[in-house]
Amino acid sequence: MTDSIEASEHLLEAMTAFEELARVSTSAQAAEDLDPVVLQAFWREWPHTSVWAGTLWRILNRDLERPATQQRDPELDEVGGTG
Repeated sequence: MTDSIEASEHLLEAMTAFEELARVSTSAQAAEDLDPVVLQAFWREWPHTSVWAGTLWRILNRDLERPATQQRDPELDEVGGTG
C-alpha cells in the first residue's frame, strides 16, 4: 500500500484533473467527445470509485458534524510571559 503522503498526493491530483475536465466540458459534451475506450473504462470503473469516494465523504462528514472540543493538554497551553 502507498504511504499516506503519496496517497494524499494521488487524491489531490485526481480531484484537480477531474475538476479541470468538469470546468471545460459538460457531461453531455464529454459523452460525445471523449474516446469510446475511455468512456468504457469510466463506465466500468466508476461504480467502484463512486462507492469509495462516497464512503470517504460520509466518514469525513460524520467527523465534521461533531462540534470542536477544547484542547485539554496543558503542554499545549500558551500562558504568555516576559520577552
